[in-house]
Amino acid sequence: MTDQMMADRITSHLDEESRKSYRICVMDEMTSTNTVLKQMASDGAPTGTVLIACRQTGGRGRLGRAFHSPDGGLYMSILVRPEIAPADALLLTTSTAVACAEAIDTVCGYRDMDSLKRAKIKWVNDIYVNEKKVCGILAESVFSVDGSRLSHAVIGIGINLIKPTEGFPSSIAATADALFSAHDAVFDDAGPLLAAQILFRMRRHLLCPCRDHIEEYRARSFLTGRRVAVHPRGSLGDAGERIASVLGIDDAFGLIVRYENGDEAIVRSGEVILQEDGTAQLGASPVHIK
Repeated sequence: MTDQMMADRITSHLDEESRKSYRICVMDEMTSTNTVLKQMASDGAPTGTVLIACRQTGGRGRLGRAFHSPDGGLYMSILVRPEIAPADALLLTTSTAVACAEAIDTVCGYRDMDSLKRAKIKWVNDIYVNEKKVCGILAESVFSVDGSRLSHAVIGIGINLIKPTEGFPSSIAATADALFSAHDAVFDDAGPLLAAQILFRMRRHLLCPCRDHIEEYRARSFLTGRRVAVHPRGSLGDAGERIASVLGIDDAFGLIVRYENGDEAIVRSGEVILQEDGTAQLGASPVHIK
């Protein structure tokens, strides 16, 4: 499929309002859709510009990590200029996570919320299906000089459609998966359809950013009721690691945890790693703390 054919196919799946909202550009290969679109934004690219690549040579994830981006994935970045305060920038990530999870369920036909195949959100920005990561999100915001407002943001989404021919790198092979078999009959149209479903939902969530997706985010929480290692500064070394049970998501999308000594806290930054056994005895139902 040529780049223009893919762009046209994505557009054909969009409703009329969404077609007016987005300017879609598809390229076979790009260093990083986020990196390129950030430069385009600085040069005056319009709101709603969408870059899509079939592979990336310099994909990036959270905390400056490399993001494996071979053939077989959907790599997409969207330029937005929402009217939100800098303190609410996290809403870009959380609303995108909900949009991606809903789109995956729609395209893949997952309906049962209790099913392992139902798309779940691992706080704060990863999508899991069948206990494995299939999607990562990276929202990068640019603020005004005085820091009082959000100038623009580029939201990057990477989804594993099929497994790489050579397999996933050993560092992620045990935790990563893809949505489709390479021989799946729907694969040829899965990428364009999934992109369109995400863009449709992104327009809905980001047109007027608010917290109306909080309950859906909570319902899809991959970590609630499970045991994790909390790394407050994002370091994956042993320093500062604390084991905790996840109680839920608070109204500001923080992760509510109970440490082994009984102390409860809300994690708002850093990294959490699911422990091998994964389960936790909470002694109470998951809670919502404002």
